[in-house]
Amino acid sequence: MFNNKLFWYFFMMPGAILGWLFIIFGVVFPIGNETVRTFWLAITCIWGIGHPLELISSISIGKKAGIPTGATVLKTLLFGFTWWLPVKMGVLNK
Repeated sequence: MFNNKLFWYFFMMPGAILGWLFIIFGVVFPIGNETVRTFWLAITCIWGIGHPLELISSISIGKKAGIPTGATVLKTLLFGFTWWLPVKMGVLNK
């Protein structure tokens, strides 16, 4: 399963994008339900802090794979580990 491009492209990466859409939705339309708002805050913190921190690992992984630094930064900020982990595993290439 983890060695399948489709798993990463059609399941994991869209999940990361849905996370960003959920964050944007909560900014544009403030969430009134306390439980959903708490979940939104957790996702916002995880995505907002986690994705930039992942650059520490992903930049060297991207360089080893021959991927330009700009593309590595953009894809890591958008997709997080759902992009750089399969690159590291050799499942995804440029």
